[in-house]
Amino acid sequence: PPTIRVGVVVDGPWPGNDEVRALTIEEVRTLTEGEFDVRFPEEIYLVGDWTYGRARENVERLLADPGVDVVLTWGVLASHAVCCSLELAKPVVAPVVLDPRLQGLPLVDGASGVRNLSYVSLDSKIGEELAVFRRIVPFRKVAFLGTSAFFEAIPQLPMRTMERTAALGYSVDYIPVGRSVEEALAAIPADVEAVYVWPLFELPPADQRRLIEALNERRLPSFSGWGSEDVEAGMLATATADDFFPRLTRRVALNLQRILLGEEAGTLPVRFAFRGDVVINLETARRIGVSPSWDVLVEARLLHPEGADLPGMSLAQAVDEAVRVNLDLVARQRAVAAGEQEIARARAVLRPQADLSVLGLQIDDDRAAASFGQQAERSLTGSAGLSQLLFSDVALANLVVQRRLQVGRERQLEALRLDVALEAATTYLDLLRAKSLVEIRRNNLEVTRANLELAELRRTIGAANPAEVFRWESQLATDRKALIEATAGQRVAEVALNRILHRDLGQRFVTAEVDLDDPQLITGQDRFAGYIDTPLRFAALADFVVREGLGVAPELAGLEAGIEAAERALAAARRAYWAPTLALQAGVDERFSESGAGADAGVTGLPFELPAADDTDWSIALSATLPIFAGGARAAEVVQAEEEATRLRLEYQSAAERIEQRIRSALEVARASYAGIELARQAAAAAGKGLELVSDAYARGAVSILDLLDAQAAALNADELAANAVYDFFIDLMEAQRAANRFDFFMTAEELDGWFRRLEEHFAVQGLRPQGAE
Repeated sequence: PPTIRVGVVVDGPWPGNDEVRALTIEEVRTLTEGEFDVRFPEEIYLVGDWTYGRARENVERLLADPGVDVVLTWGVLASHAVCCSLELAKPVVAPVVLDPRLQGLPLVDGASGVRNLSYVSLDSKIGEELAVFRRIVPFRKVAFLGTSAFFEAIPQLPMRTMERTAALGYSVDYIPVGRSVEEALAAIPADVEAVYVWPLFELPPADQRRLIEALNERRLPSFSGWGSEDVEAGMLATATADDFFPRLTRRVALNLQRILLGEEAGTLPVRFAFRGDVVINLETARRIGVSPSWDVLVEARLLHPEGADLPGMSLAQAVDEAVRVNLDLVARQRAVAAGEQEIARARAVLRPQADLSVLGLQIDDDRAAASFGQQAERSLTGSAGLSQLLFSDVALANLVVQRRLQVGRERQLEALRLDVALEAATTYLDLLRAKSLVEIRRNNLEVTRANLELAELRRTIGAANPAEVFRWESQLATDRKALIEATAGQRVAEVALNRILHRDLGQRFVTAEVDLDDPQLITGQDRFAGYIDTPLRFAALADFVVREGLGVAPELAGLEAGIEAAERALAAARRAYWAPTLALQAGVDERFSESGAGADAGVTGLPFELPAADDTDWSIALSATLPIFAGGARAAEVVQAEEEATRLRLEYQSAAERIEQRIRSALEVARASYAGIELARQAAAAAGKGLELVSDAYARGAVSILDLLDAQAAALNADELAANAVYDFFIDLMEAQRAANRFDFFMTAEELDGWFRRLEEHFAVQGLRPQGAE
């Protein structure tokens, strides 16, 4: 291959020169391998001193050197110097032109129009980044900090920029920065509201960090024209892509390849689109009192967000916390505790009963005098009583009934516990789905941005009309709106989960993704797949899950307790015809005092003396009661008890059928959604490849904008379906486990092994073996 010697000019010493040079050599050699032997000799790699004069001297030296075939100017000063040359004897690639219009450089139909001159224009960067900066924090006056050598070499750059920004409603003050941080800070006017910082090549890294700290102390919002490294160091924001130099060196390599293959350098497009993600340092924002708007936050990559150190929460942890603190469960637990007292009340009837009473009585004096001493006008009497129910079938039946009803309450609590676990799991998965949708929408927004840049480039070179650009701008607004709505959906899901977990509804937390291989889930057990791979095995698995689920169903256990209570009530109603109620009673009365009329009177005039009663009276009684006729009430009670028992048995059968139906239906749905995961992923991959092909064809003008819009919409829908397929399966799996009344989260390793052992025994009875065991 022919040998090509490339001479390089850089503006001055800079730590990144070696990295940029290495990237350039790698990209050029990769593209031209086998066609050209491109070399970058050390002796024609010239480093300036950050002055325009030296940069121009180096450019002229390489242009005049017959041993140099192509000149590459890696620097703002060198690129400006070579672009100002009207005649070039050899091809030149100038990668760093800030703005050809502001710099007064040649520009014809999107190219330089100058023979042998190919440059790369970064003109969209500053204007668009200032627009992004104003979206983050509003301002009317901004200071532009840049290397002083640039402003000295290109004096028209600040003047024309100030004219352009004045028409947009804000002003720019250019602050040249050399090697003194203090001078740069002193030059910033007091009325400046924000600072845009271009790469300060002459300022040592330590001094750049001092500059950032000083700006933050002055509470001046700062925007980096360099990249996320500055934001990580403390600047507020940037919109420069982290892969700026790799992309720019690739563009340089492509231009050089096209020139070597025979294309005229002056016809190559100059515009270079490199919009990156917006990156915001929220710690800096809090420090300087800036609160970006919602639409900015949802699109940006956020550093140091508030609450980033919160502990994570997994699906199992969310379910475990829900069944411990959920208010609905706590309230039902109190109901169960209250039900225990119904048993105590029923038992109390069968235990001894004791009572004490004191009676103070006053009657009219004439009635007391006529009582012949039986009742004084004033008296104070105390009584004590004791009773014991010896036998009452009704009371014994009530105790049994209350015990069985309490079992029913406990089974209802267990059912609610399972329902809360399902609700927590489903809400957690819905939150993961919402977060996934946010990322998909954000990626789609980036695709739309890239297509907008492509449309603008096509318009620049005359391959597209302005309508295409407007259509992509409309699509960009639509996609931004969709992203904001997706973010709101994520917050709604977080609030819902907080409510289930009885947390502060505004509390933020970090979620953990679910995985089909999670060992805490049954899908993570390698042996599980062998039971569902064929219809016959799946049918046997369903039979087993139904049997297990019916055996532990709290709804059925509650109905069983209700049936037992009804049967005991029926037995009591039937025994009421012949079983009497036996009771023992004892009592004592003591007259403490008597006074007034009748207190000392007695019966007189009798030939004999009547015995006098003392002040203490006592009695003991044994009673047996058997109602003979109750007007048909007992017969009605028997019939009612029979009907109630029959009703509960029918409800039990119906509930068992519903539970079996729910289990089988949930298993079928989960099986189908599991199979749909891989299909949805294949569809997403195919749609993504289709979008790449259509995007490439659109860039070449082979398809219309409608074709690209359709391909992008198809890729978006496929990505959403692929994400939804995973979460749909996990939700269906949770539904199946709730139907079977057993969640993986609540099973120990021993219990899970026991479950599989019983499953293997069931398969053996059916004459089947799981896949892999044959």
